Amino acid sequence: MKKIMAAAIMLVSSMAFAADRPDDVPDTAAWFQYSGGCFWCTEADSEKLEGVYEAVSGFTGGTTPNPIYQRGGWGDHREAAQIWYDPSVLDFADLVNHVYTTVDYQDNSGQFCDRGRSYEPAIYFTTEEEKAIAQDLAPESSVVPIEPTSRFYPVRDDQQGYYKGTLSQLKYRYYRLSCGRDGRIFDLQQERISAEDAA
Repeated sequence: MKKIMAAAIMLVSSMAFAADRPDDVPDTAAWFQYSGGCFWCTEADSEKLEGVYEAVSGFTGGTTPNPIYQRGGWGDHREAAQIWYDPSVLDFADLVNHVYTTVDYQDNSGQFCDRGRSYEPAIYFTTEEEKAIAQDLAPESSVVPIEPTSRFYPVRDDQQGYYKGTLSQLKYRYYRLSCGRDGRIFDLQQERISAEDAA
């Protein structure tokens, strides 16, 4: 059943928006988009998931045409990740759960040390069924917007895989630590565990 549902979602997604599949990703792959603050981090977190072929950093969710990675160049878009995955291993619900466990779902005005529209979290859907899944899986205190998928604009190549670069990974690690991302996520996980134990 999971495979059938995943195939249907992949078909609808491809009809709604013609996502540009990376060259090294198989034709059978499905895709999912979300915003979770800095795209260096969302890309790194997503590529740790079994079943993910590749995560692409970029921009989405806004109206500014042809956003570019320079100060003010992406207008009203959010930083985002486009996740290409194996639908026989993962489905939409798995990826939504991943989002809620790797972002601060109680903050919709930025993420961690980064503030403003560019860093707001969001989950994007292509069908009403996906919308319902994202809503049902949301933690009770979540303020993460759930919005229709819109066009995704990949960021330039030097920002892709930034967390893996020989020199850039040092900057990435320092940024992630100083921004307090992992500490806040840990605190949220503890809150959820305590709430579940008290229920």
